[in-house]
Parts: sequence; C-alpha cells; structure tokens
Amino acid sequence: MRQPLVYVIVLNYNGRRWIEACVAALSETRYDNFRVVLVDNGSSDDSVELIRAEFPQVQIIANGANLGFSEGNNAGIREALASNADYVVLLNPDTKVQPEWLSELIAVAEINHDLGVLGAIQLEYDSPEFNSWTRNAAGEFLEELKDPGSARAWIPTEWVEGSCFAVRRKVFENVGLLDPIYFAFYEEIDFCRRAACLGYKIALVPRSRIHHHRGGNWEADPSIKRERDYRCDRGQFIFASTDPRNSAFRNFLEYVVTLGTKLKDAMNGFSPTRLLDLARIQVELITMSGDIIGKWRRDRARLVSENEWR
Repeated sequence: MRQPLVYVIVLNYNGRRWIEACVAALSETRYDNFRVVLVDNGSSDDSVELIRAEFPQVQIIANGANLGFSEGNNAGIREALASNADYVVLLNPDTKVQPEWLSELIAVAEINHDLGVLGAIQLEYDSPEFNSWTRNAAGEFLEELKDPGSARAWIPTEWVEGSCFAVRRKVFENVGLLDPIYFAFYEEIDFCRRAACLGYKIALVPRSRIHHHRGGNWEADPSIKRERDYRCDRGQFIFASTDPRNSAFRNFLEYVVTLGTKLKDAMNGFSPTRLLDLARIQVELITMSGDIIGKWRRDRARLVSENEWR
C-alpha cells in the first residue's frame, strides 16, 4: 500500500535545550515515507551544528534571521511543496513524538478526504497526562481520549495548535500559506479558519500523540515573556478584525470588543506595563491598517469565489 510522502518541518530558534530530543524521537517514527526539515530562524546557539553532526539525514534550511513562526515555517512549506510532498506537518522543537504519531495522522487523513488540517493529542513533556492545551481545547472529550483505542478515529474541532499541524497538500494550494501578517501566535488559528471557509474540516486524531512542553524559548526570561504576550495580543486583534465571513463593520465591532476586554483585564490587575503594551499595539495596528484591510479582502474574495463555485 502506497504511503504518501510527508515532510515534517521543525522550526528552530536557539532551541539547543529541546532540539536533540525532538529529532531523536522523530527518528523513531514508524512511518517509512517521511523527511525531516529543520528550518532555522537565525539561531546564535549551537543547535544547528548539533543537528548537522548528530542527524546528517535532516535537511537544514537557514533563514539567516528570525522571520517569526509564519514566514519561518513558510520557507519549509515551500520546500516541501516543491519536493512533491503529499502532506506537510509543522512540529515544534519542544516536542517529543510517540512512534505511531505520524502513521495515525496520515491513516485518518487518507480515509477522510474532507479533512484539511489534523492535529495530535498533546501530553505533558515528561508525563502521560494531558497538557494544558489538550485540557482547554478538548476538555469535553477528555474521558474519551483517556482510552485512545476505543475513541473515535477523529474529533472535529475549530483549530489545532501549530505545535503539531498536519496539512494536506491541496489545502495549501487552495488556501495559501501561513499569513505573514502574524509574526507569532494566531497564524494557525487563522489558517484553520481560512481552510474551514473553503469547506475543509479540522480534526484532532486521538491515536496520534505527542509530548509538548509548551512555551519553549518564550519562557526564557521576563522580557521574552512580555514579548510573547505582546505578540499574542497583537495576533488576536488582527484575527478578530479579519474574519472573511463578516462585514468590515462587524469586524470593527469585534476589534472594539477585544480591546475593551483586554483593557478591563489590565485595569483590574492594574498593570501599567500591560496598558502600555496595549497602547503600543494600537499604534502598530493603525500603521498597518492597510495590510489588515487587504488581508480581509483577500480572504473574503476566496470565500466568495468558493461559494460561487458551489
């Protein structure tokens, strides 16, 4: 039986702490037709040299600078599509996969052709317990997920986290790549929304399992954590303002609601730093308002075109 060609893209940025365990676990994957590509976003540690020495079979793409999650991964996605990959899987470096993780994802995808994006169930990095993402995103299914052997083959969901993000080739061809308007955070949620607008389903695969630390280098120190929160808030504002299913006015209202909620939280906790960062984000959003409107128009045009085709 033919096994589709899968490219696994691991985006690295100073990931020396995680990357060796990640690639070592990948080498134990029980699936014959896959390739690993390490995309490096300008690391200054020795993580790339380590992988080059210890895992020479891994292809390395050096971006030369930190391009963020979207554009960093897009470099790997372009390479995969150019090499005729049937599926592309984005995998975070602070993960350790279980041996059957990939075969379970692809088996479900090959049977259910309307599934466009699939994700694994996430466990704690050094424990068999569900991690925080699984508990939050799939909380209503936890009892079912405790016994993967008796669980459904796949569970519908609105989005899956970019830490393990399996996408069918034709979805990239129809939807486009990750949107570079997001530097980090919300790009995978945005991609799932765009895919759903074109009729693709999003799924969690209970028998595909990975261990994920969550946070990675974003937990390094307080200044980096602050940058993470800034990027996450920024991404949420863009996401709220660009839903292609909504009118421009409705999206503006969603933006106002998002801003009001975040301001209320910052005031309740009386966080001057948070208030300052929210103000900085508003200035940035104003300067890039043309890009935001352009994104909404492009995504909406795809949606309208799909509905007309149907």
